[in-house]
Amino acid sequence: MASIRQLYLILKDKGLILETHVALRNGWAVAYNGMIAIGEPIKEDLSTCPNGLLLKEALSKCGQGFSITQNDHTLLVKSDKFKALIPCLSLTELQPAFPDPPIAQIDDRLKISLEQASPVQLDENFLLTASVLIHNGTCTTTDRKVIIQSWHGIDLPPMLTIPRAIIKPLISNPKKLVSFGLSNSSCTFYYEDSSWIKTQFFADKWPDINSILDKKTSSWPLQENFYEGVKSLEKFSETGFVYFDSNLMRSHEEDIKGASYEIYGLPKGPTLNIKQLKMVEPLIKTVDFLVPHGNHKMTLFYGDKVRGAIAGRV
Repeated sequence: MASIRQLYLILKDKGLILETHVALRNGWAVAYNGMIAIGEPIKEDLSTCPNGLLLKEALSKCGQGFSITQNDHTLLVKSDKFKALIPCLSLTELQPAFPDPPIAQIDDRLKISLEQASPVQLDENFLLTASVLIHNGTCTTTDRKVIIQSWHGIDLPPMLTIPRAIIKPLISNPKKLVSFGLSNSSCTFYYEDSSWIKTQFFADKWPDINSILDKKTSSWPLQENFYEGVKSLEKFSETGFVYFDSNLMRSHEEDIKGASYEIYGLPKGPTLNIKQLKMVEPLIKTVDFLVPHGNHKMTLFYGDKVRGAIAGRV
């Protein structure tokens, strides 16, 4: 039963019963919050739906040796001097969730790609900011100001738009990914021990994000002291931006205020958000700060199997 800890990542303390309870049946523990489902194999022969977080709390108080006994409306968890009665619902009260049939092999390159694409801010009010696009061997995320696209190279069905909420439970599982399942409205990622995580698709589709990322650039290696400069100016900036001048970065648009930092090779003109720059720090190796985009310039950057864009300030 200790193996079900992944299920807790999608459960809540309070909410609908599908958000707070776990289904235990036929050697499986399954949590399903209406969008994402996680299934883990268990050894115990149980047929009930306990409160998930109370079960987690009870199991956390047990050592290696413990017992679980099912009664009419409770689970009795007992270990040495500790015991707890966990309230349960009937299996008929929870909508069942089953994984999609496997159609393709995958591996942990997908985890790495999703993790690289994950830093951008989540906003569940809009499709683009609430989802991750899996397409053409890549994973792409955006907050509509920053785009991150990471390449994994695995052949999967095109234009899969899935909730970004799946990223944390998917990549935090230490088990290896082995296969991918698909249906008309959902997909499933399988691990080496047959456990799985499933998610519904978003019905709407992403626009052509590559029209931005494929722009021609004159990229150069990022200056070694670039982020030293960004961080040294952060506390001085009143707007949250840094302002580029020739071989120089400033905390203010005017050179009579704030602080500045010399960075050889820095171009004059760009104004970039400090938080956005720090967010992509682990990814950037080469960069072009002056890529034309509409009536202003944007930044395109490249790293190990990753590329991205940062909107400039108009």
